[in-house]
Amino acid sequence: MEVLELEQKKRYLIEKVSRNSDKRYGQDEKTSEVWQAYAMASRQGKSVYQSFSDEELLAYLRTLAGELGHGPAQAEVFWVLRDYIKHRFGKWPYALRAAGLSASAGRGGKTMEQMEKEKQHKASLLAAVRKKAMELGKIPHPGDLPEVCEELKKYYSGWTSVIKAAKLDSDFFKKAVHKIPDLETEYVDMLEKVKNFAYEIGRSPLHGEIDPAVKQALIERCGSWRNALYQIDLEPVLRMEPFHDIYIDHRMAENRKCHSDSLYGCYYKVLNLDESDRKRLAKVRNRYLRDGKIPMKKEVPKQLRQDLQEKCGSWGNVLYQIGVTPKEYYLEKHKKKNIVREK
Repeated sequence: MEVLELEQKKRYLIEKVSRNSDKRYGQDEKTSEVWQAYAMASRQGKSVYQSFSDEELLAYLRTLAGELGHGPAQAEVFWVLRDYIKHRFGKWPYALRAAGLSASAGRGGKTMEQMEKEKQHKASLLAAVRKKAMELGKIPHPGDLPEVCEELKKYYSGWTSVIKAAKLDSDFFKKAVHKIPDLETEYVDMLEKVKNFAYEIGRSPLHGEIDPAVKQALIERCGSWRNALYQIDLEPVLRMEPFHDIYIDHRMAENRKCHSDSLYGCYYKVLNLDESDRKRLAKVRNRYLRDGKIPMKKEVPKQLRQDLQEKCGSWGNVLYQIGVTPKEYYLEKHKKKNIVREK
C-alpha cells in the first residue's frame, strides 16, 4: 500500500470511522468494509496499524481524553483503535500513562482538570530533583530528597524511573561542570594520578577504584566527582540504569547508599585504543553514516564485532565510541524487538 493511501486511511479512521456511536461497529463482520480495511487480522488493516507511530496513537488518546473530559475507558474507544493501542502498549493503563493520562479511566476516573493539576505537581517535583542534581553535580539518591520522595512515590516506584523522567542525562550534566582556574598543586598532582590510572585501565575509574581519601579531597575542592574528572578532560562512567533497584515506595528500607563497581550496562569512552581499534571503529562509523541507521551487532561481520566488543565491553559501548547515545541504541533495539514480535 502506498504511503499516501495509508495516510488517507489513517485520517479517515480517526476523523470519520472512529466517530461512530457504536464502538463495536463492524468488529464481528469479517466481510464488512471496516473490518477488511482496518482489522489487524486483515492484510490491509495490518499495514494501517504498522503505519501508526507510537506518538500518533498517544495523540489520539490525548485528543479523545480532552473531548470526554477524562481518560478514555476501553469501551469509549472505537474497537479498531483500541486494538491498535493495546497491541502496541500491552495493557490499557500502560497506554494511558504513556499518553500522560491517569490510569484510572472512564467517567469515574480523574477529570482532565484533576489530571492537569497532577501533571503540574509532578513537574514541580521533577524540577526539584533536577535542582538537587545540579547542586550535587551528580544524580541524587532518594535520601538526598526525603520530602520530595514522599510525593514522588505517588507516581513512581523506582528511582531509575524518576531519573529518566527528570532527564538527568549526560547533556544535563554538561551544565554542572566548569574549569577551575589556578588549582592548587596538591590537587593538580592528585588529578594527574587519576588521569594516569584512567589511561592505564582504558576508561574513567569507578568510585571504588580510587583511594577514598583522594576522591573525597577532590570532591570537596572541585564540587563533585564529575567536575574533578572534567578538570582532566574525562567524564564519569555512564550507567544505562543508574540506581537500579533503588526504591522510593514502601521498599525504601532495602536501598543501599554504595556505588556498584560492575561495568554491566555501562557506557564510557575507551582511552587506550590502538590504530587497529580505530580502523575497526571507522568501519562501523562509515556503515552508520552510509546507511543512516544504527548498525546492530548481528548486522556486522562476526570477527569485527567480537574484536570491538572485547575492547569496548559491549556492542552498546562500541556504538558509544562513534557517537550513538545509549538512549538511541536502546530505542533501536526496542523497535527491532517490536517488529520481530509483530511478525
